[in-house]
Parts: sequence; structure tokens; C-alpha cells
Amino acid sequence: MAASLGLLMLSFFYACDKQDVKSGTEPGPDQSKLSVYLTDGPAYFDKVMVDIQSIAVKVDTSQKDWDGNDHHAKDWLNQCFNHDQDDTAAVWDTLSINPGVYNLLDFANGADTLLTSDVIPKGRILAFRLTLGDQNSLVKDSVTYPVQLFPGWEDIYIRVYGASFEKVSSGHFKIWIDFDAGRSIVKARAGSFYLLPVLKAFAISNTGRVEGQVLPADAYPVVSVYNDTDTAYAIPGRSGFFMVRGLEEGDYTVYINASNGYQDTVLQDVSVKAGGDARLGNIHLHK
Repeated sequence: MAASLGLLMLSFFYACDKQDVKSGTEPGPDQSKLSVYLTDGPAYFDKVMVDIQSIAVKVDTSQKDWDGNDHHAKDWLNQCFNHDQDDTAAVWDTLSINPGVYNLLDFANGADTLLTSDVIPKGRILAFRLTLGDQNSLVKDSVTYPVQLFPGWEDIYIRVYGASFEKVSSGHFKIWIDFDAGRSIVKARAGSFYLLPVLKAFAISNTGRVEGQVLPADAYPVVSVYNDTDTAYAIPGRSGFFMVRGLEEGDYTVYINASNGYQDTVLQDVSVKAGGDARLGNIHLHK
């Protein structure tokens, strides 16, 4: 999903110099609490197993004002490329996590799991870094296939900019990382599979969601939610229920692409509000 939420995700090949900061389990006077949840985009597989070994957050502790303008993001990138530039106010903090293999498809259509709830230095959140292991695989039609990482993609960076996360709650950030399973799997010509992760970060309190139920299930619908600046997808579960989260406030078109002889359906002008839930109810498809 490409979104300008005041949050923006980009994945990078490089890593910045890091500094780890950690103290205690409850936030002190110069700390905040951070909860990070894992959620998923749709995929046409039985399972997508991803080996998550660690997660870290980069925090700007300078306490400088933040206006969300692009030149700040440019400054941050320059700091990453130029290791001689003073970046002492930005620290990498490794978060407590139970490393292991997660089935991303367990967290589709509004489901999620708590990756970590930890304390971090007080400041502006700049980025996350997920470190992946080599125990990645997928299951399709009951057959398990190994999934290889592209060289240099063990560390995945999710950049964040804007003031939005600072408005979540006083002293406690709650952030969701969307690991888009469908877009992250690449099939090579030889038939092997590679993992090229596509991720974004969002806060539920600052973005909206669209949900509904598409019937009947044998229409095998695919739901697209889009406007001029954003596009997201969902594959309804067996009950027909779907949910798309992390949408910027605005008006959207919901397009339901149907199969098996059923007609496509379009819903126009679906209003999404920050922190709100656009409920479409039951959507019955017809042949």
C-alpha cells in the first residue's frame, strides 16, 4: 500500500550506524512505552512463514520540533549515508521479542499479534528495523516450499516520518507493522520463491479502516480499496469478512473483483475517518 499518512514506509538495502539503549520495563522520566503489533496483507497461499529474529526502533532524542516536511526525511537519509555527520541524538534501541517463525496469514483481515511491548528513549520515532532469519517458507496446495532471502535483505528498514505517532497517546505509542505477504513473495523463473519484504507502519488512532462481508464465498472475491493516493487489498476469509486498515482519511472506491461467474461490484465514495471504521455491511454478489 502506498500511503502519505504522515507515515511513510520505505525499505532500504543499507544500515545506519546504531546505538542500543535499554533500561527497565516501565517508562522512566526520559522514556516512553512502545507496543508493536504485526498484521498482514492478503496472499493466495495456505501459509507464509517468516522468520523474525529481532526488531529495533530508531528514536530521535533531540526533542526538536517536528513539522512533517519532506526536508526532515531528506536530512535523516543524509545522516544514514554520511556516517561522519553528527547523529548523536538518534539512537537504535533493540526491543524485547520472542524470536521465531510467524505465519503471516494468521494476521489478515484485522487480526494481529503483539510483537513487543517495551520501553524506549523519549523522542520522535524515525524507523524500525526487522532482522529476518533463514527459516522462511510458504505452503501452497498443501506443498511446502522454501523461501530464500535476497542477499542483503536480512535487515529490513521501515522508515517513519511525520508527527502522527506522537499523537497516539501520552507516553505510550501503539504501532502496527503491516507485512504484506502477497507482495513480498517473488517467484523466480526456475520455480523457486524469494522474500522481498514489503512493509508499512501505521497507528490505528491516526488512520481509518474499511470492513464488510462479501457473499457468497464461492465468488472468490478480491477487494480493492483505493483513491488517488492510496491502494489497499483484501481477500475475504471463508465467512466473507474482510478488513483493510491503515488508510489515510479521505473518500475511497471499493472494487470487488469476483470469479466463478459472479459480477464485479463497485461502491463509490466510501468515507474513511482517522480513528474510524467504515462498515459496509453485507455485500451480495450476483451472477
